Amino acid sequence: LYGPIARCRFYITFTAAHSASAVQCVIAAVGGGTLASPCCWARSFVLSFDQTKMDNESISHASGGLGSTLIAAVPNWFGWMHNLSLPLLVVFLLPWMYVLLILSSIPYLHLCNFLRLRFWKQSNEDEFWKTARWIMAYVWNLHSKLFHGYEVIGLEHLPETGGGALLIYYHGALPIDMYYLTAETMLKCNRLIHTVGDRFLDRIPGWRLVSRVMNVTSGSVQSCVATLRAGELLSIAPGGVYEAQFGDSVYEVLWKNRTGFARVALEAKVPIIPMFTVNIRECFRTVSFAKWLFVRLYSVLKVPVLPIYGGFPVKLRTVLGKPIPYDETLSPVALQERVAAAIAELVREHQRVPGDILQAIGDRFETMHAVGQREEEDTKL
Repeated sequence: LYGPIARCRFYITFTAAHSASAVQCVIAAVGGGTLASPCCWARSFVLSFDQTKMDNESISHASGGLGSTLIAAVPNWFGWMHNLSLPLLVVFLLPWMYVLLILSSIPYLHLCNFLRLRFWKQSNEDEFWKTARWIMAYVWNLHSKLFHGYEVIGLEHLPETGGGALLIYYHGALPIDMYYLTAETMLKCNRLIHTVGDRFLDRIPGWRLVSRVMNVTSGSVQSCVATLRAGELLSIAPGGVYEAQFGDSVYEVLWKNRTGFARVALEAKVPIIPMFTVNIRECFRTVSFAKWLFVRLYSVLKVPVLPIYGGFPVKLRTVLGKPIPYDETLSPVALQERVAAAIAELVREHQRVPGDILQAIGDRFETMHAVGQREEEDTKL
């Protein structure tokens, strides 16, 4: 009766050979007592007898004739498995709620497009989509504050309107931080961050309109350079889906030998802003078993294959580091190494390594306490 069995109910049925009735003993481990002393999990047993047609003779026969007694112990496995599987289902289903929130932009923008063509065909298309983006930004911004107490440090490092810059960020299991940052910059800086997304996104039905409205592209070197030369902000995660799938709570940069973003920055002659979001790996995680198998599957399919779990309400804080200025003397490889070192430095300065989910949730309360202390100090001054 130890381990998971301690949470089961045992039904022991004594069948008497000379009696038409049965004595049913229902034993449940629920409290303290001497019968449970060999078991550290169960404390006592409660015995209840079905007294229907039960007399002293049948009881004495059932208790004394154990040689002819059928004893069946049937654990309540269904209840035990339900209690075990419910938390597992929750942590594996929560990420899909975030995915559905992301994908909800598809019907929303298609509805906006239908209304524009039906009622506002003569309106300015750019202004119409700008309004649609603002509504999305408000929804994402509200979601970020409620679920993760989201905040951004270093917005002052972004160039003024008309100045191009390349944002290079660490890719979490889900890039939820990039959605949050895009909403934050739209509302506070009135700037839209163009994003380089993985090619598998183009396979999602209806995604092309989202890509056009939100300026998401699969990102050739030429198109990225043109975007930056036009004075826009562009974000790239060099690790891509590989880093998202196979990174862990140690926050190691997994870029392999990718130098495309460095060639883009050098050709466009723009600064690079390193970006890292604290606790992004505690918000969502990938399962850690049989990674070698999933690595092989990913190398063949080139789509996410490793299951994701999480959606935990951890504190998320995006940190924008100091810009790395354009330096024509640097090679793409040297620039890539400098940017990787800058992001690793942000991890060392701001991230608890290895990450811990419970402590990441507790960070929200520490932040609230710190804000309260600052408000009290300001009031005294």
